Amino acid sequence: MKKIFTLLCTAVALLGYSSAQAQSFTMERDTVFFTCTSATLQNIYDTVAPASGPVTIKWNVVGTNFPADWQAVSGICDNNNCFNLSGTGGLWPAGTIKTSMAYPVAGANHDFHLQFNASGITSSGTYYVRTRLYNSSTLGDTTYATFVVTANAPNGVTNISRSNEELSLYPNPATTEINLVYGGSADVKTVSIYNIIGKLMSVYRISGNSANMSLENMPGGIYFVRLADAQGQIVATRKFTKQ
Repeated sequence: MKKIFTLLCTAVALLGYSSAQAQSFTMERDTVFFTCTSATLQNIYDTVAPASGPVTIKWNVVGTNFPADWQAVSGICDNNNCFNLSGTGGLWPAGTIKTSMAYPVAGANHDFHLQFNASGITSSGTYYVRTRLYNSSTLGDTTYATFVVTANAPNGVTNISRSNEELSLYPNPATTEINLVYGGSADVKTVSIYNIIGKLMSVYRISGNSANMSLENMPGGIYFVRLADAQGQIVATRKFTKQ
């Protein structure tokens, strides 16, 4: 009888675990790239797709390099409310955790987006906001959504000069991978990673204006990323930490 009772308890626990695990979700994209061409309020979407549920999500901002003037005119919205990135009660730098309403399944993607109003900015460039989202019931199913925005100030220059080329690197600290986003005028052809004593760890040949690099075989520590053009000239250098 004791064995039967133990087996029944185990079965109930496993059913409860399976039920909790079933309330999972995914984001439509890990990273959303957006080029702002209008000095009006823009909604930049990355939707939530519950696998089963409904599921309620907790989320917060874990990193951004938005300039202060960008932070002042941007916010993030779930299916319940919108929150300013900065200011009183803002999402950054406090990283305040918010809770969505229940996202229904219904075989569809559901609202999660960045709001951005270029009419109020004075800085031009490419910058990012990174958010962490997780299941509020299980405190699991953690995922990230990153918004990378390129915009020019309404009264600023249209093209960013090479000397002022903006480069975004995230996440930092990193664990398994690092992402780079940079302006197209830099003509970047190779990205190299060096350790703290200058030893070359890896080299990537790339095209376009972004790169994703694996750190799986690198020990924890401080590293440097160097971007070079077709002539081998260093365009930019950035430091990051691997945990």
